Order: sequence, then structure tokens, then C-alpha cells
Amino acid sequence: MALYTAMAESGMLERDELNATYGLDDSRLPAVTEANPQLGIECSGGILGIGLSMGAGMALLAKERNYSYHTYVIVGDGEIDEGSVWESIMFSSQRKLDNLTLIIDLNGLQADGSTESIMDWHSLGDRLRAFGWFVIEIDGHNCVEILSALEKETDGTPKAIIAHTVKGKGISFMENDFEWHHKALIKDELETAKAEVGLV
Repeated sequence: MALYTAMAESGMLERDELNATYGLDDSRLPAVTEANPQLGIECSGGILGIGLSMGAGMALLAKERNYSYHTYVIVGDGEIDEGSVWESIMFSSQRKLDNLTLIIDLNGLQADGSTESIMDWHSLGDRLRAFGWFVIEIDGHNCVEILSALEKETDGTPKAIIAHTVKGKGISFMENDFEWHHKALIKDELETAKAEVGLV
């Protein structure tokens, strides 16, 4: 949904199509993204752990063919439980992929509980540094810090931005509640949420 919203805001997608077809059968806008060259969506989503693997491959391709693009990958702190993520972390460091930025949404929750009880990621920054990454830790709700971290140059290593966030921030009944990973708002909840974030 965030991708489609960004596409609509930037004019890549008609807002009417998003509003009318998102998540419906045979829509170009399924709930889990599918590769679609016509829309500029280069890869499918929904498979935990594949994002950084694919991103590392894209960054390596750019290095080897002297392409100028920079690759950005966003993962949640639940997703980094996946072994393929850590293989990609080692690979990216080994290949000195300084054209790769990993953004980790670190809110302490994943689909079925707290990361502390499932797979504790305390000292995540130290772990990434030990694997040879340039690490920046920020307030993931602060746009100035986000932009500053994205612009910061590294010393020939891949960059990890650990964005400390609060799941459901700004909506009282959602904050720090992992059950909202899958739950959908009913009408009354939507109106309350909109009021709490100033959209009414």
C-alpha cells in the first residue's frame, strides 16, 4: 500500500485506480506487489528475506557494469530473523557494495509478537558493524534524521540505517500492538485514527 500511495503521489499511478482496484482479483495492484514493468515495479514482494538478496544482486550488477543507480532495501526487524538476510549482509560487505543502503524498521514487533521474545536484536548496530557495514541509528519518525542518514557517504562499505520506530505511532489503539500487523480497520476505527492523526 505504501508503494502504491507513493506512486500515486508522484504521478506514476492514477489515484482513481488505486482507490477502486487495490487488492481486488485481477487488479494491477494486488495487496502483495507483483513485478509489473508497465507500472515500473521491478520485482515481486511478500517473500521474507528476499529483498536484501535481490538488492545486493542489483547493487553488484551496477558495480560490475558501471551503472550509476543506488539500491535501497527496506526490511522490518522481524524479517531479519531470516538466514538469507545475514548471507546477504556478509556478501554485501565482502563485495564492498557502497551503492547499497539497507533501512531497518526497528519497532520491536513482528507479525506474531515482540522481537525480544522471538529473536532478540539488541545491539543490532554492533552486529552489523562487526559484519563490515557503515551503521547509522536514527529516530525513524524524524524526517530530518532520515534525509541526513540517506545523504551520508560511507567509506566504501554498504550502509545500514537503523530506524527506531513505534508501530502504529500516533494512533492510540494501534501503538505497540503487534496484532495490527494483519488487522484491518473497521469504519469507526478508521474515523478515530484519522482524527488522531489530524486528517479530519
